[in-house]
Amino acid sequence: MSHGGPAPTAGTPRTVLMCPGQGAYLPGALRHLRDLPTVAEVLRRVDAHSTALGAAGPPVARLLTDPGAPGPDQLLRTDPLAFDLATYTAVTALAAVVLDLAARPVHAVLGHSMGDLAALTAAGVLTLEQGVRLLHLRDRLLREAALPAAGLLATDLTADRAAELLRTRALARVRIAARNAPTQTVLAGPDDQLAAAECAARALGHRATPLTSRTAYHHPLLTDVHRSFRRLLRAQPVAPPALAVYTTVTDRPLDTPAQLRAMAAAHLTEPMAFHRTLHALRRAGVTTYLDSGPRALLSTLARAGLTGCAVAAPFRTPVGVERLRRRLTAALG
Repeated sequence: MSHGGPAPTAGTPRTVLMCPGQGAYLPGALRHLRDLPTVAEVLRRVDAHSTALGAAGPPVARLLTDPGAPGPDQLLRTDPLAFDLATYTAVTALAAVVLDLAARPVHAVLGHSMGDLAALTAAGVLTLEQGVRLLHLRDRLLREAALPAAGLLATDLTADRAAELLRTRALARVRIAARNAPTQTVLAGPDDQLAAAECAARALGHRATPLTSRTAYHHPLLTDVHRSFRRLLRAQPVAPPALAVYTTVTDRPLDTPAQLRAMAAAHLTEPMAFHRTLHALRRAGVTTYLDSGPRALLSTLARAGLTGCAVAAPFRTPVGVERLRRRLTAALG
């Protein structure tokens, strides 16, 4: 992979903005920021373009500003495209807020799973409208694929222990989807085998929690969808990144058009190594890790695996602009 572009360099304190995917939808997450011009513009553009593409589901603006909007499980069951759009929009809007309000420059973005699309948008590689269109295209491909029921399972197993469990229980269709932290490994696979893996892990005294997910991302089950999505991505123009761009499937910055297009599709089949990428960023001089999602999903994982670095989740609870400024100042100061 190329190392050109605005990659972090050792010796200078640097900040990375981490963009989560699964789990980043929270009803009403933007309600205290809805009048901020940056947020209002993102919501307006997403809904306008999605409507133009034929979306018939609830407006993303309502989902992200109304605390009474459908929760993640309900929305995923009734309108998976709306769930995907709301997830992407929340992270993209909050990333834009950080870039506008941060008192210190952000030097890199890191996408996690479906958060790769938000990271590419935050870095200026894709426009907001391209992100919306790509989610519509991916939705069509997933629906046409008629995939078996499948999903994701978060465990507190180490990656080695998870691999041993899958081998000894003959769960050949379950794969390691993510090595998120020293003791958080996410599994992906068909529902029946994933349920067996959950029971086996709990029988050994480990935690195992099904994740709210449309399918078994990061799994070979989606190979055909991945192949078709990559073909569609070839027609997408990509701009040079304004920030160094990282993803969890490699520990190097991406900057060529081919690499950036591949990143947009990686979450379909490629396993993640979040912990490895965090350490690569630290070696490159990154000292502050900001979570651009609602709650504190990625910051919790980063804090579990990094020492001597500042990790912050300024949007861990919904807050107004002034309190958000104070949180960012504290995180970057």
